[in-house]
Amino acid sequence: MRIGFFAGSFNPVHIGHLAIANYLAEYEGYDKIWFSITPQNPLKNKNKLMNQNLRLRLLQKSIQDYNKFEICTVELDILQPSYTINTLCKLKTDYPQNTFELIIGSDNWITFHYWKDYRTILEDFKILIYPRSNCESICSNHPNVYLCKNAPKIEISSTFIRQSIVEGKDIRFYMPEGIYKEVINSESVISSKFI
Repeated sequence: MRIGFFAGSFNPVHIGHLAIANYLAEYEGYDKIWFSITPQNPLKNKNKLMNQNLRLRLLQKSIQDYNKFEICTVELDILQPSYTINTLCKLKTDYPQNTFELIIGSDNWITFHYWKDYRTILEDFKILIYPRSNCESICSNHPNVYLCKNAPKIEISSTFIRQSIVEGKDIRFYMPEGIYKEVINSESVISSKFI
């Protein structure tokens, strides 16, 4: 199977994550999109993350009714911090029958050269970059990198979600059904230290 590997903090998951993944599953020929909760992104502050188990539960609840979406927990079981190269290599070893392609936003592509062993990722895996409006001038001549130019640009971020909740905004329609209530009832989200 051709698997799109979509890793992130999902802090929390929102409709932007799901809409992009849905587009890629339906229009880019992936058999499955595997979502992976990143416990600790080396380039981000871990103290701003919601509880890992809460993030995982919200993601599971969000994707449960769509058969092209699955949860991958491999990053929860390997040494932290999470390095994408380690995850991809483990997936390649554990699931040799599948082909894995890394899905990242164009905002992440800008900092990709900071990633551990990024050249190895480029050589051993395909990378699909979905567009973000603040990162229009993305180009790469590498044969394993391609920009999904027709993917919708959905400018919702988890930071925006958390900030809005702290400000008392009702943004229930920015998250999958049933997720908003769980997020606003989470003490970790309503604490200002998570902004």
